[in-house]
Amino acid sequence: MSDVEWHSVALAPVVLVHGTETLIADRAVQRLRGLAKEADPSVAVHDLSGEAATAGALTQVASPSLFGEPRLVLVPDVQAAPDALVAEILDYVKSPEPDVNVVLVHRGGNRGKKLLDALKKSGVPRVDASPVKRYGDKQAFVAAEFARAERRIQSDAIGALVDAFGTDLAELAAISRQLVEDTTPEEGAPAPAVSVQDVHALTAGRVESTAFAVADAAISGREQEALQLLQQAQLAGADPVPIVAAIASKMRSLAKVTAPGANARTLGMPDWMLRNLAREARSWTDRSLARALEAVARADHEVKGAGRDPRWSVQRMVMEICRARRAR
Repeated sequence: MSDVEWHSVALAPVVLVHGTETLIADRAVQRLRGLAKEADPSVAVHDLSGEAATAGALTQVASPSLFGEPRLVLVPDVQAAPDALVAEILDYVKSPEPDVNVVLVHRGGNRGKKLLDALKKSGVPRVDASPVKRYGDKQAFVAAEFARAERRIQSDAIGALVDAFGTDLAELAAISRQLVEDTTPEEGAPAPAVSVQDVHALTAGRVESTAFAVADAAISGREQEALQLLQQAQLAGADPVPIVAAIASKMRSLAKVTAPGANARTLGMPDWMLRNLAREARSWTDRSLARALEAVARADHEVKGAGRDPRWSVQRMVMEICRARRAR
């Protein structure tokens, strides 16, 4: 079995989509359905779900046809399919029919292990629909969303989107669609690449986006700008805990790039982010980084109940980061 990405999976006699991330699984199925329609608009699509997922259903829709018309057969819930249908699939994968593409979606769990093992042994393409956790994978997801919409997006705009919405893949997809719609010009006009300014215009006021902007200013030593951004966030009602968390994430990333032998692959960062952080890290020393990280750790402790005034704790942290950077 060879793993393929959902955004590059191709039609095959049998394709397995396996994992608990519903959005990724649905994207893979949508792509395969689109490829089948693109190859032949007359393709017959059969969905073996619910009451249609019965014994003999696969044989019925995939049997050789007198006219040899193409067919796409979807089994969207293999993990819940009746045993008789699973046994039928096991037999089918040994000798798939020509002009038929079967897409099996297994949404996780232990049921159907015998079938999964058989599919692995047979070498069918497998789309890994596991939850997306790595930063780089989330960026690849955003890039693929814009490619689906036939739109270009700048690399720093992708990073800004993931920074602001990376905790929820469905929200990341929704905001990507919104950006496409908001930046689509009138008919006939060329569509520009989506920029980081477009992202900031749409995410203005979002805590994560604002917090990362505060962190960028603080890491660069721009104290006045960082405090102004922090005040805006606090006036908008932003909770101190996620602000500190976002700044802590940026500081940890800055510290990581200073480690000997650090590279994009080992750190799980895109190349452009590593370059930006490495450039910024040249203005820091081990001592100043330690001082800044200590300020972050103290603020994190205080905003989670150990301090009397969480807002002041965050403000003091920002000032100490800026001063650590300038002191070197």
